[in-house]
Amino acid sequence: MAAGLKLRLPASPVEDSGAARVCAWAAFGVAAAAIAYYGQDYLLPPLAVGAAGFGHLVSYRRRQQPRGFWRQAAIAGLVFVCLAYFVLDSVGGIFGGQLPQAHFALLLVAVTSFDLKTRRNLYSSIWISLAVLYLAAVYAWDYPFGLFLAAWILCLAGFWTASHLKRIDARTTVPVRPVALGGLAVLLGGAAAFWMLPQPSAHPESPLVVSLPNAVHFQGELENPALPLVQFGDSSGANSSVDLRYRGRLSDAVVMYVRTGAPAYWRGQVFDTWNPSAGQWTAGRADFRTFPPYADQHRLPPPLGPQLGTFVQVFRVLRTLPDVIYAAQPVQAIYFPAEELRRDAYDTWRAPGPIHAGQTYSIVSSLPDYSPASLKAAEGVDMSLNRDPAGLSAAARQLAREAVAGSGPTRYDQVMALTTYLQAHYQYSLQLGHVPAGRDPVDWFLFDARVGYCEQFATAETLMLRSLGIPARLATGYATGDYDPVLNQTVVRERDAHAWVEVYFPSRGWVPVDPSPGYLALAATRFPDRFAASGLAHLIPHLTLGAPASVVGSLGLAGVLPGAAALAVLAVAAAAWLLSRRRRRSRGSAPPGQVELLRLYDRLQARLGRRRGPPETPLEYLAERGRPPLLEEVTRYINLGAYRGEWPAPEVVAALATKLGPR
Repeated sequence: MAAGLKLRLPASPVEDSGAARVCAWAAFGVAAAAIAYYGQDYLLPPLAVGAAGFGHLVSYRRRQQPRGFWRQAAIAGLVFVCLAYFVLDSVGGIFGGQLPQAHFALLLVAVTSFDLKTRRNLYSSIWISLAVLYLAAVYAWDYPFGLFLAAWILCLAGFWTASHLKRIDARTTVPVRPVALGGLAVLLGGAAAFWMLPQPSAHPESPLVVSLPNAVHFQGELENPALPLVQFGDSSGANSSVDLRYRGRLSDAVVMYVRTGAPAYWRGQVFDTWNPSAGQWTAGRADFRTFPPYADQHRLPPPLGPQLGTFVQVFRVLRTLPDVIYAAQPVQAIYFPAEELRRDAYDTWRAPGPIHAGQTYSIVSSLPDYSPASLKAAEGVDMSLNRDPAGLSAAARQLAREAVAGSGPTRYDQVMALTTYLQAHYQYSLQLGHVPAGRDPVDWFLFDARVGYCEQFATAETLMLRSLGIPARLATGYATGDYDPVLNQTVVRERDAHAWVEVYFPSRGWVPVDPSPGYLALAATRFPDRFAASGLAHLIPHLTLGAPASVVGSLGLAGVLPGAAALAVLAVAAAAWLLSRRRRRSRGSAPPGQVELLRLYDRLQARLGRRRGPPETPLEYLAERGRPPLLEEVTRYINLGAYRGEWPAPEVVAALATKLGPR
């Protein structure tokens, strides 16, 4: 290594611009406001913003004073206190366990704001505020987040502008009209690109979850918690059954947000044993397997049948849920912030304890090909379980045979015929009274009320399919919710609690079917049908080298885009290389002494504490600086070279550099 090589950053100038400091503090305020709004955290963010504002004021007043030992020691101690808070809150939940990362970043900015002297210090504070804004983005599930992002970018631009204008002693003003037009053009261009370009969903290389893991373990065997269909509660009350004689009232309260590449049914518990005398479903199996908190395709069995691709879901829980981990089936990878996970006999994932509000977890699911052609071609060994229609009356069995009469010969034809019959001849309603005492709930639904809610539709179809020799079981969870195909996210509410049927198809596994009116009969997950992304979102991640040209050709114009983009990148790189060569040649052909003199002039300006502004001539700069002798001599040579082409010899410049002194 050369002796003169120094492995340190150049000194950063002291920031004298008060407007720049206000912009840096405002950027932090925007990020803190986003945390308060989306994280529903209304205590710490305003306190941190207030402390940071006071810290900026102290730093500005003491910017020219040297840093004292005790002041730095106090700030370092407070940083360690913030770190201790973070560890205690994220691991032990001492302070509630909510948003520990965001709280740590907020406290860190507030503490370090008392020692922000240089421009580099302020940039560091701004980048930490960007990290806070990112954490808010994890919890942001609507378009108004763009306003927070735009406000933060304006604060960053304001800091950069004010800092550089102060550097040349110019007024802190910007041309309003050009800036406004440029910003509008960028906004419209970005919106158009976001809408038109495909946004593929790919298999994650690392966990996407934000919540930190906790050390909770399982205690004893699995126990089915209270169902949201019956009552919305946490694991404090257990209910291992679905009772058709009672239906709780569900509100519009938001249960969770799901950022997903495709809308799906968020499956929870499964029940396969029907008790006709009690009118209840229970789970007949209690076996399970234990997994680490991150399980991928190497630990999980591959999905059955042909697949269309995979997609990622990130769940953010808004209110405490039982230990059931909701997900789109079949799951190919899961990451949940706990010490261990369990998967029961029905492929339902369980956490060691309740899933608290504010927690996030991520799932990667396969998207099976449940097209009619694929299901009609399903062949293989059938299930011997889940065929018992115990308790189904003779009238209901006869109705099942009549509903499928005239349908095709395949299992798919019979399932769709029965599902379509129930959707066409019965009404869906949540405003339904209790089943009369002594009446069979299925017969009462089919022959008396002829109106019901999802559990009654699903129960009737499950038992009627079993009477036809088709394996079926009851699944519960949440329907898709309010899905936004542009933001790739859905809002799941209490009223989205749902029940449907899972039908076994040989070589395809358990296929979700929904007999409730107003829902798709084949409740299959589908990629969103969106302009320019409807066919690409699931194709692009799965195209491999050597893929048939017919696949790419079938994409039409979109198939040309990747190649065109690659050619554009190569063209830009070639143009940049040619331009750099031209610049090197132009520098190589410069007269002797020109480059050395210009470098000396730049060093001299830095030594004088202010650089010459773009509209300022060398003579104006000389007069403003008080005409120091060395600057006057260098300025004379600059003007001779610029206007006459008479540049000084390199030895003359070396003599001037000796007068200036070492770097």
